[in-house]
Amino acid sequence: MELDLRLGDRMVARAQERDRGRKLSIVYEPDVVAAVGDEIPLLSCSLPTPGPSTPANARAFLEGLLPEGRPLEAMAASVRGVRLQDGAPATPRDAALLLAEYGRECAGAIVIVPAGVDFVPGQGTYRRLDETDVGRLVRDLPTHPLGADLDREIRVSLAGAQPKLLLARFGDAWYEPFAGAPSTHILKPTVRWPESAANEALVMRLAQVVGLTHASVWVERIDGISVLVAERYDRRREATEVVRLHQEDLCQALGIRPIEKYRIGRPSERIARLLRRLADSPSDAVRGLLRQVAFRCIVGDEDGHGKNYSVLLDSGHVNLAPLYDSICTLVYPELTGTMATPIGRQVHLAKVDSTALIEEAAAMGIPQAEADRILRALAENLRKAVTEVDAAFTEGWPSEMVIDTILARLTRLESGESMGGPAGTLEPAQRSTGTTLTKRTALPIEVTESDPV
Repeated sequence: MELDLRLGDRMVARAQERDRGRKLSIVYEPDVVAAVGDEIPLLSCSLPTPGPSTPANARAFLEGLLPEGRPLEAMAASVRGVRLQDGAPATPRDAALLLAEYGRECAGAIVIVPAGVDFVPGQGTYRRLDETDVGRLVRDLPTHPLGADLDREIRVSLAGAQPKLLLARFGDAWYEPFAGAPSTHILKPTVRWPESAANEALVMRLAQVVGLTHASVWVERIDGISVLVAERYDRRREATEVVRLHQEDLCQALGIRPIEKYRIGRPSERIARLLRRLADSPSDAVRGLLRQVAFRCIVGDEDGHGKNYSVLLDSGHVNLAPLYDSICTLVYPELTGTMATPIGRQVHLAKVDSTALIEEAAAMGIPQAEADRILRALAENLRKAVTEVDAAFTEGWPSEMVIDTILARLTRLESGESMGGPAGTLEPAQRSTGTTLTKRTALPIEVTESDPV
């Protein structure tokens, strides 16, 4: 099994099987190395040119492109010969087999096809969907994760265990991407946690207001289900074209398999060291990391694991990616509040205070006075954002539980106390049946409304 790895429309490397599939290595194309030079993090910070990569790093990078949990199980069931072990591909060859089928549309700019397959960039098409179509795709996620359907040439892959759907949005309409066409938005239905779509939309809107992301979010009611809609930050519109922007999560960047995402250590350790070594502006990147870590903590998000931080890569340039996938987990009583990554000496959201955040900043190499300014500015801007948040993000669900939790944690942080737990909890009986409003309109683009060719 060999795979061609492309960045957008350019063939850059090949994944080659070794030791009967028990190992894979990634080797860059000679003309690519000649153009960019040696020791350039083109595909990944853990896969510098010219290669070959270490088998461990190649496996971690490729597995990091795949979903986890039940979505991975459903996708694996559709590919002959794929085996899973402990919820992950059993061998590197199993990951390669999955990506050979599903790798046309992934996170970042990576496009994967079996070696030698005649893949024509830009050959993908879109089919316009009506409201019934989108509802059917959302309902069908247990059997067709991400909307993937090999029989219909929808070959998409994206990390994470939560059910989600990849679509493109042009104007006010949804479109299904075929044959490698890039998606533009991620749709995540409320499934397990009450009001999770509204919760994440509110938190991510706050992140947008305080400058941690530029990507828009909103909630739509689709076939009776509350669905978070998130604009992909790794896609850019250029006239009538959707351009992929390359990125990778920090597990991939550090050569860590997805099943190890909760064992990445403190942000001040591996993540900050990588940014100081490779980022274009190391000081800015590490300050940005501190802001993201502090934001997750203040809003009560315990799930800042290694796959919930990412970097953007552009021909060897490395920058911290915007914040994504943040939600106030404190309002769910089933969850413990134990953080995926410790902050300072603390492992529980309730116990983090300014001392822990300053300690974490110091370990990142940020002086105390500077860290104090960063945290004070973030707290001030976040308080303003919470009190002035658009009604579209708060109406129709018990948003006061999230808002009161964040404001209470801000007050305790500013007074030097431990931030404490939730101000209220979202129980299953509190599920909303109201409708929230779409607040985003994309630019028009010419697409085909016919079936894919």
